[in-house]
Amino acid sequence: MLAFMLEVTDVELLCTDEQLTELLQELKSRGISFSVDHNSTSQVIRFDGEKGIDLEFRLRGDGYKLVNKRLKFHNPVLAELFRDFVVRYKGHATIKMFRSETLFIHHVQYGEVVRITEVSGNQRKVLLDKKEMITMEKVMQSFLLTDIEERIPKVRASIDEALDQLSVALENGDMETVQALKRELRALRREMLLYEM
Repeated sequence: MLAFMLEVTDVELLCTDEQLTELLQELKSRGISFSVDHNSTSQVIRFDGEKGIDLEFRLRGDGYKLVNKRLKFHNPVLAELFRDFVVRYKGHATIKMFRSETLFIHHVQYGEVVRITEVSGNQRKVLLDKKEMITMEKVMQSFLLTDIEERIPKVRASIDEALDQLSVALENGDMETVQALKRELRALRREMLLYEM
């Protein structure tokens, strides 16, 4: 079971009409109370008793794009379902799970957890760091998920953040984190080069 609070940011997710119907059926089977507002351009799922959580899916081409970029869940069952939905349909997100005094940050790309960081007090530890391989298929998926003009500033911001963390890790002599950040920077550089082609 997930923690009492789960925050999801930087969400990028596309799904088909069938996949959205599948989500609604799964919500019903788990006993989550909700309503759906339909119109010609979007579907909005509203959850009873959950303030501020309305999932808006806007019609785009042959499917739907999730409009929400930031969500905060207090219902652990709903949080778990949403996390699984992002992973199953190959979305992107940063998922922050709070368990007692510890924060776990999961970075999901193309439906795969590529980095897990544990933060406890002022201690930060990388639990998982997969080397990201950028393929043409992933670049094409990226085109579908978001426009290049929107993605480039995010990649630049990620590079700046990684460089700041690298500087701190070098000062502290944390060579494990230094190597992990160098791998991350190489992957971000490859992604930026592909966008600039």
